[in-house]
Amino acid sequence: MKNKNKYIVVNYIPKDVFDNLEHLKNLHPLITQLNLEIFNSKELSMFFVLRSLLFCITKQNPSEILSYCELKDFLSNVLSIFYQFNLDGYVNQQNMESNKIFNIFRSFYPYYKDVFAQNKKYLSWNHELEHFHNLIILTLIFEIELYIKHFSQSENGNTCDSMKEIVCLLKQEKTELTKTLSGGIRASLSKNRLICIDRIYIGFDTEYNNIDSQTNNILCYTTASISEGLLKIRSNSVDYSLKEGKVYLPKTANLIATGVKLIRLLRCKKDREIEKLDSFLKENKELERITLNNQDVIYKQKSFAVNEIRTEFYDVRIDKSRFSLRNLLDANINSFFDSIPNTKRFRDYTTNLGLKPVFRSECYLIAHFTAADVSLFSDFEQVKKNFTVLNKSFLSLNTSYSYRK
Repeated sequence: MKNKNKYIVVNYIPKDVFDNLEHLKNLHPLITQLNLEIFNSKELSMFFVLRSLLFCITKQNPSEILSYCELKDFLSNVLSIFYQFNLDGYVNQQNMESNKIFNIFRSFYPYYKDVFAQNKKYLSWNHELEHFHNLIILTLIFEIELYIKHFSQSENGNTCDSMKEIVCLLKQEKTELTKTLSGGIRASLSKNRLICIDRIYIGFDTEYNNIDSQTNNILCYTTASISEGLLKIRSNSVDYSLKEGKVYLPKTANLIATGVKLIRLLRCKKDREIEKLDSFLKENKELERITLNNQDVIYKQKSFAVNEIRTEFYDVRIDKSRFSLRNLLDANINSFFDSIPNTKRFRDYTTNLGLKPVFRSECYLIAHFTAADVSLFSDFEQVKKNFTVLNKSFLSLNTSYSYRK
């Protein structure tokens, strides 16, 4: 790096540490194997500056391939320096200002140079430091993932068993670090973005007579059902979990997103292939593309065929128990889900790109007067815990009902 004195980072990070960043121009040989074209160059550069700083602070070369023991020492040293604040507390201004890792935060975001003075100017300082904690943990997880990939593919003169043991130990280390992340970021690292859904809609209506002011007698019911296939592509945006207000994002948001994407790349989540699939499906005129509020995308067939609707009539005057949630599902679901899945087209698309979506079956029950219809289920006492009452109607707002054939 030239003209170092122009970088505000010099003001808060000890200069001997900053001098060692000359190593940054020679990226780690394991990193150079990755295709990083899709990343924002500015955010990617800052992420690797952060990574290099952590190595320099622990007096290691960020461009050298480490042994397992050296990697363990690196992780341990970073966490030891970083978690010193657990002993000092955020209220200890002097010790926080001397913490080399927290100095990185003030270097990247000079607006917060006096953050540890706890001036009222920084009302969200605790929130920002929590997200900086997420960023540091993500950087360490990235390093572990890098070496899991390396040791999984490398022989290095070791026996196969010893390599498997090292990979197993690294995975345990990664699991423990992942637990310390905010929940939304943790979920963003591992989520499967592709979901193939076989969905069935069952509408039903009852006929009954009133025995008295509080009791109805079920006579018969009719059903109409239809199914469709959908492909949901979940957004690749990061859920930061910790937010202030409706639109506030932490200063570290872009760096956290970069770290998440890098880790997903190492975990072979195939985000690039998913974006290619999205672009391909956009051009299909037979499919409808729906963007949800959370930026998830759903693809579905544009219209239903009327002849695909199946109707049934059930006389239950002799046996009232036949009108139950279980029987309603049995009578309508089996015939659909035992046939060729509606998602077959989407399954073919994803298979061609080497993608492995999650497969899910969903059923939506629809009734126009649920207070009467649902309460007539013979198994209502057993299933009513799955419903929420809203405006005198039964809805399944809180949780879905798990059905097994």
